[in-house]
Amino acid sequence: MPLNVEIVAAERSILEGTADEVLADTTAGQIGVLPRHAPLLTLLVPGVIRLRSGAAETVLAVGGGFLEVSDDRVVILADSAERAEEIDVARAEEARRRAADRLRAHTADVDELRAQGSLHRAIARLRAVEQVRRRGGRPRPGPGGTSEAGIPANQA
Repeated sequence: MPLNVEIVAAERSILEGTADEVLADTTAGQIGVLPRHAPLLTLLVPGVIRLRSGAAETVLAVGGGFLEVSDDRVVILADSAERAEEIDVARAEEARRRAADRLRAHTADVDELRAQGSLHRAIARLRAVEQVRRRGGRPRPGPGGTSEAGIPANQA
C-alpha cells in the first residue's frame, strides 16, 4: 500500500499523488518515510525531497517547512517548493553567488541570517538539479527550456 503524498507551498499546490517512499531533509537529518510509518511532525530545512515509486523518482527542492505523517499520508507544507525540472539552473547559480557575496561582504546593511537562508535555498535547488542529472534526466537549462527528467504522469 503506497503513501498518499501532498506537497503544498505558499504560492500553490505542488504535488498530490502516491509514493512508496518519501525522503526529506529535516532539522534532525535526513529521514525516510515508508508505509505504516509512525505518526510524525517535523521541521524541514532547505533541502531536497525525493519521492520514490518503484523505479521512478520525483525530486523537489524545498525552502523549509513542515512534514506530517499520519495514517499512510504524508503532508508537506513548504515555505517554497519546486520540482527539479522546473528549476532555472542559471538563476539558481546566480542566487547562490549573490548570497555568498553578501555573506562575504560583512557590511552593516547585510542581514546575515537572511543571506544564509538565501544561500541554503539556492544550494538546495542546485542539489535537486544535480540529483536529476545523476539519474540521466535533464533539468530546465534556462528561460523557455524544457525538461525530460522522466517524472511519471501520475506525479504531476
